Amino acid sequence: MDANNLFSLTHQSDIDGVGSAALIKMNYGLPSKNMFFTDYSVENVTKSATAIKKAAKEGAVLIIADFGLNKLIEDQMSGLIDNIKKKKGSVYWFDHHPWSEEHIRRIASKCDAAIVNENAKFCATEIVRNELMLNSKFCKRFAEIVHHCDFNLMPREKQKRDLFIAYGMCITSYNQIKNYQKRCDKLRHAAGVIAAGKFSDKMMERDAAKFDKMNKERISDMIKNKLFILDTVAVGFQKRVQATVAGSEIIKKSGKDISIYVNLDNMQGHIRTVKANCTPLAVYLGGGGHPHASGFPVDKRYNLSKEADRNKFALFIDKKAAELCR
Repeated sequence: MDANNLFSLTHQSDIDGVGSAALIKMNYGLPSKNMFFTDYSVENVTKSATAIKKAAKEGAVLIIADFGLNKLIEDQMSGLIDNIKKKKGSVYWFDHHPWSEEHIRRIASKCDAAIVNENAKFCATEIVRNELMLNSKFCKRFAEIVHHCDFNLMPREKQKRDLFIAYGMCITSYNQIKNYQKRCDKLRHAAGVIAAGKFSDKMMERDAAKFDKMNKERISDMIKNKLFILDTVAVGFQKRVQATVAGSEIIKKSGKDISIYVNLDNMQGHIRTVKANCTPLAVYLGGGGHPHASGFPVDKRYNLSKEADRNKFALFIDKKAAELCR
């Protein structure tokens, strides 16, 4: 395989997407410039897909991992696959998010291989490791840590616990970078460190520590000043913080099973639950994810800088959660 004509597209928001890209790089020598990261926004998916289509040559190989689908981005992803296939290339998709039958039929079926749909046993990094048969001690241990991170299972072992926190903080800090290229470069650096057989480096550790301090301050302010506790859910509003930590604190403060943290920097909502399945709510809102951890874009008709609109949005979410989350 020509590594210069190999591309990866993975989720930018957590260590599972970065870890998937890292193992692809480790196995094939994937150039850092050919690693692309995105969230579920139309803007970022379009930027990534356009860049890949421009760079891909005849016979290109695209590996997509830790990335599901919603109706807002299905056309962009379908078009990207079509572009690679027209160049007589190959597409592989490794994901563990819920997929609709329509998306499996329309999009996954066009791939050369697709391991997709909700998987309660393996995260995407584990699927990639298994498929690429990366059985070194480092790869196994790294995949175990990512599993804990992605399924929100705090490890007992100190090193794993420290990395659990550090990965969450540093990658969340990189996601707050507004410039697409600079954000990708930071995520590529993290993936490159892991691909070299290291769990982290001084830059990642420094970025994690810096963000952790700000994270605690922002979550404290959110809980005190921007938290709406309703019948079914509790909704908090704040600039970017680590979503899982925010969700945990909202649940702890409110006593509700369903928490929603809304990132005021990019208007993305993050749902976390203890028992209820939040995926139907996320899909209804144009997002996706897992039964206990999902995300969605906030409808632009809400001006969340105004308390009245935050209240209106929270009431709307509370009603829909009561209908859809079981």
